[in-house]
Amino acid sequence: MSRKHKQKNQKQEHTLKRYALLIILCYLIFVVIDFSIHTTSAKEITEGISEKIIRLHVLANSDDEADQALKLKVKDEVVKKFSTTFASAKNKVDAEKLIEEKLNDIRKVALEVIEKEGYDYDVHVYLTDCMFPTKVYKDLTFPAGMYEALRIDIGTAEGKNWWCVMYPPLCFVDQTYSVVPDNSKKQLEDLLTTREYESLYIDQSTKISYRFKIVEIIEDIFHINK
Repeated sequence: MSRKHKQKNQKQEHTLKRYALLIILCYLIFVVIDFSIHTTSAKEITEGISEKIIRLHVLANSDDEADQALKLKVKDEVVKKFSTTFASAKNKVDAEKLIEEKLNDIRKVALEVIEKEGYDYDVHVYLTDCMFPTKVYKDLTFPAGMYEALRIDIGTAEGKNWWCVMYPPLCFVDQTYSVVPDNSKKQLEDLLTTREYESLYIDQSTKISYRFKIVEIIEDIFHINK
């Protein structure tokens, strides 16, 4: 190979490397922008959902097996007694009013269960904002975030908690449900925007990943592994 031909090849290779670096830079910019859009969109959807629903958050006295079992019994009775009442609410504001009116009744029901099971724990019932992790309710997945919740603290409330959606009613005493009932879904669909509702069918726990196609592009440019 002549010196002139060799210099020409080196110049072409240098030019290709510059193009490759430019492609990499453009792709990285695209990834950053795309990730930012997805992150902002997910945040907006989560906030939109949280503004329209009320969760149920029950904390056990401790992580003792008996206290955990008691927590579930309290939850079951509260759900059984009040789900229908709160389902009649037309919107979140209406549901908040109904819950506030029933706080003493809810506490009374919880205390009755606790006494029946042979305990003397006190109970605190109130509406508050709580941080919830991603939660799957059969075929619906609610994203992690801050939600207003009907909170029930049993005793010292130092045990593991239990949560669901109190309004619209997605809490069920019968855990054999394979899917959320259509009437509950319909109420949820009426409350949320189409975008918010459809997002609930996406597994929010699945992390967004980006496959860098740029590697393949560079391999094509330099004929790597050809």
